[in-house]
Amino acid sequence: MSQVQLDSLRKVNIFQDFTTEQLTEIQSMATMHTFDRGYTIFMEGHEREFVFFILRGLVKVFQVNKDGRQHIVNILGVGEMFPHIGFFSRVPYPGTAQTMDATTLLSIRCTQFDAFLEAHEDITHKVMAVMSTQISRLQLKIQELSLYDSRHRVIALLKHLAEEHGEICGNQAHIQLPLTHSEMAQMIGVTRESVNRVWSELRREGVITGRTDQWTFHFDKLTDD
Repeated sequence: MSQVQLDSLRKVNIFQDFTTEQLTEIQSMATMHTFDRGYTIFMEGHEREFVFFILRGLVKVFQVNKDGRQHIVNILGVGEMFPHIGFFSRVPYPGTAQTMDATTLLSIRCTQFDAFLEAHEDITHKVMAVMSTQISRLQLKIQELSLYDSRHRVIALLKHLAEEHGEICGNQAHIQLPLTHSEMAQMIGVTRESVNRVWSELRREGVITGRTDQWTFHFDKLTDD
């Protein structure tokens, strides 16, 4: 753990427009952590003590059903904060958060961050807008799960990954994610074999080129509606 620098704070999306005074307030509350891949940051159902901000790496948030099967709810990257619910309340963590790569995080105690938001109404509105956007994304993904077959679920997932984590250039998006086919399956409620099959189909069609952890999505080659 170490004290965070002001320049590092500006990597966080909601902090980018902060004044130096506001950043200094955040600096006084924040602690920096560096974790290896596979580190569990918090567990689903545990008391919510901290809000986190990603400076480097990736974090997956997942839930476990009664049968012990994981469902990956979200993958978060640099600049994002989590969890997205529970501000001004003491609800527990809604899922388990785990690093997918070497990751550097900031943590702030929820009580301190809530007090900071209460003192800065304009920033509270910005945080609520971020939360609203995340909820809308999750609602869209749930809708896709209920309406789409396996092929279209995989395609929808790849589009989301391209938009949220890719570098888009024209009709292509380059994505570098340490994401396995099993983890993709856990995100969209299909089997790993289904992901393997659709991935192979998309490669043959030229929609995807590259490796699983570093690939290019060619939007112009996609013929599905």
